[in-house]
Amino acid sequence: MKQRSTVEETQILSLLQEDREEAIRRIHAQYERYLASIAYGILRDEQDAEECVNDVMMQLWDHALPTEITNLKAYLSKATRNQAITVLRSRQRKKRGGGITMVSYEELSDCLPDPGVDLSENEDETLRKKIDSFLDSLPGEKRLIFLKRYWRSYTVAEIAKQIGRNERYVTNQLYTMRQKLKRHLDGKDE
Repeated sequence: MKQRSTVEETQILSLLQEDREEAIRRIHAQYERYLASIAYGILRDEQDAEECVNDVMMQLWDHALPTEITNLKAYLSKATRNQAITVLRSRQRKKRGGGITMVSYEELSDCLPDPGVDLSENEDETLRKKIDSFLDSLPGEKRLIFLKRYWRSYTVAEIAKQIGRNERYVTNQLYTMRQKLKRHLDGKDE
């Protein structure tokens, strides 16, 4: 599932080393809407989503990119998602409320390593590959359900409506997939 950079991404990555301002302008033009949709899926607020994307662009401006980036879109997606989760946690600390995103991550807590534990680069890469192979093994609808819930933070009701199924079906599919993911990550595939 590992994708390589497109020619344009490769040019942008090179440009980041030479003319950071132009590179960020091009990144913003090409990816802003996509990144904003990721942030909005987590934050459910357009203004916060825009600020989140701007924060990611500022991080690009302020810090050198890792040289091993093989897929700019995936790198930006992960950075945006992490930034949105940071904003969400901060927001929830302030109001001590629950939210769909925290609920969806709590659902996965039995499957994934504790987020407070730093994984080595090798362990992180191994985990990513295992999750990728799990996602690759899922049929289309199940993969869509899983990604909408745990990557885009959709509610069960939103997913059910989008795929034309009832909420109980979606809930059951999510439960079954979490159990399969746990077995897959533990190396106990059926």
